[in-house]
Amino acid sequence: MSEKTGQELYNEHLERLKKAIRMEKTDRPPVSLNAEAFTIQYAGGKVSDFFKDPEYGNDLFLKGIKMLGDIDCVGPSTPETLGAFFMSKMKLPGRDLPDNAIWQIVELNPMTVEDYDVIIEKGFMYYTQEATKKYIPETEEIMARLMPLMPKLAQKFIDAGYVNMIGMCGGGGGYESLIAYRGISNFMKDLHKIPDKVMAAIEAMHAEGIQNMRKALSGDNKPLCIFSGGARAAGDFISMKTFDKLVWPYLKEGIEVAAEYDVNAYLHLDNCWDRFIDHFLDLPKGRCIFSPDGTTDIFKAHEVLGGHMCFQGDVPAALFTLGTPDQVYAYSRRLIDEFSDQGFIMGSGCSVPSNAKKENVEAWMAATFGR
Repeated sequence: MSEKTGQELYNEHLERLKKAIRMEKTDRPPVSLNAEAFTIQYAGGKVSDFFKDPEYGNDLFLKGIKMLGDIDCVGPSTPETLGAFFMSKMKLPGRDLPDNAIWQIVELNPMTVEDYDVIIEKGFMYYTQEATKKYIPETEEIMARLMPLMPKLAQKFIDAGYVNMIGMCGGGGGYESLIAYRGISNFMKDLHKIPDKVMAAIEAMHAEGIQNMRKALSGDNKPLCIFSGGARAAGDFISMKTFDKLVWPYLKEGIEVAAEYDVNAYLHLDNCWDRFIDHFLDLPKGRCIFSPDGTTDIFKAHEVLGGHMCFQGDVPAALFTLGTPDQVYAYSRRLIDEFSDQGFIMGSGCSVPSNAKKENVEAWMAATFGR
């Protein structure tokens, strides 16, 4: 029997993912891989290769993916662009850090109290563009260098049969952006000193975000999922009252709008969301992927949300680095046994750490593929 073509693999992987999101039984759990730094080393390269030559680095990334097994969901990576997303500087392996160190985001927190008015009056996109020019001017060169390469990289992954599940960020107000731009301490003070101003900025950012999302999703080339969720909106950062007022209504509406366009939501949930689990029952059924990072209790969440949304999980970073192959295998099998009948995608808790033990990652794949 001849090997499957890249297009045949792509179609198979896409259908498996869609079935999992709809909470239908699949032949095996689809696998979503978030493991750039580990995988490039697994293929014999260095993490710094991503930055010295992004195309070569992504070729190594592809090589490592293929070595691990029949991965369903993964896309190209250009981590150097993350600085602009967080209004931050970057420390890069091979430049500021050792070759196999993980890249680091160095937050600047440049936003001032007066900038709330700029966002309210002129829009968040305007503010971001002006702040980027002022505080991280290197972004122009980074984007000019990497953006023309992205279509080529994306096509390489498609041709190899891999589905890039996430096509864009969803709505969701401005809480996560404001707390990154302003800084945690300053933003928390603002919530007490100028709550009306913060609320007005979040309302303006959300309206702008929903408008942009509707425009993007109105075309024919829709993504499988929008990226949603958060990190500093989790229960270990804020109270239920703050969550209900500043986060949840906007997060919910963004997901509901995506569902109007037949697009799903990938809920990337860093930190602990245990206190907020019941809220997720209000989201459209069969339209979301609940993807915690190993901190939220995924099994308790499943007791509430099982049958309402797909789960992705959730092998913790600590287990990859400090556990044994037997422990990784057992945890992975538990996930499959408890989740697969109601929609499940195998993944790591956030990402596989750069220093994960090879034998642990191989045990993870063995458990997933029934080896």
